[in-house]
Amino acid sequence: MPATSDGRAGPRRNPQVPKTIDFSEIDFDIFTDLLSFYVRTVNMLVSRDLDEQMEALEVAGGTGKISTLLLVERNPGIRPSVLAHFILKDRSAMGRLLEQLQQAGLVEQKISPEERRARELYLTGKGRRVAEQVRAVARRQSAEFFSILSGAEQADLLRLLRKVYAGYVEHAPVVE
Repeated sequence: MPATSDGRAGPRRNPQVPKTIDFSEIDFDIFTDLLSFYVRTVNMLVSRDLDEQMEALEVAGGTGKISTLLLVERNPGIRPSVLAHFILKDRSAMGRLLEQLQQAGLVEQKISPEERRARELYLTGKGRRVAEQVRAVARRQSAEFFSILSGAEQADLLRLLRKVYAGYVEHAPVVE
């Protein structure tokens, strides 16, 4: 990764962009000033990078697998509807996601002993081992991807994104 003038790692060059094209005159119209444009674009970039880094694990590709794995591990017995609320999945998408994780042998569903109609989610032994690997890869990938920002800039960005998330997701944890 190329270094910036202050020694931090610079952004990675996108191998999908031909070197022969001159982009210097592109007009970004209103996108230059739209937060939503940058949030969506950075989300795509960070998601692609994370998928590449997770390729060897059974949670690569798609969205929600990593969140599900880690949240189920930290909240054994969490209900699918509660999990879906925090990772912003509708009922059918959550069902498909859980089916994939069950087929991979990472998550199991059990009937709640208190409420027979409710299901609870738990990680399998394999799921706990994969979660440990996922956590390490995710931390490394995040540090590398955002290394173009100083530590203070990363802390500011995280604080702001947490604030936006908490403002739109009811009962989201508020971290000061």
